[in-house]
Amino acid sequence: MVPPDDGPLPPPRRWAVVAAAIGAGIGTGLLGTSLHGHALYSGAVAVPLGAVAALVMLAAVELFVGLWSRNSWTVVLCGAAAYLCAGLLSMQRGAFGMISANIQGTVWLYGIALVTPLAAWLSWTILRRGRR
Repeated sequence: MVPPDDGPLPPPRRWAVVAAAIGAGIGTGLLGTSLHGHALYSGAVAVPLGAVAALVMLAAVELFVGLWSRNSWTVVLCGAAAYLCAGLLSMQRGAFGMISANIQGTVWLYGIALVTPLAAWLSWTILRRGRR
């Protein structure tokens, strides 16, 4: 037996949207930082597969948060939280830093700043089409 359809869900509350965006950004920043260091070496050239996978994960999480909240600005908030988390983890504490100044670290840190506006634009485009 199929349950009756009660129509669309109500929009989430503002505090829930902000908490979800920040939490998803911090979680993705932590997971992406742990993933970004994996690389495929072809001779002396490193292909940053881990950083690319981390950026794909970030884009998916940001798009999910933006479409769930029905607001493309939450994508920017999620990306800012991920960038802040990755930035704090990249700080060199003595001889230890989780994000090094190599190709993987560069792709991960600069990629966050590139993927976030693209995901916000994609979220905005999808939400705008849904309102027509």
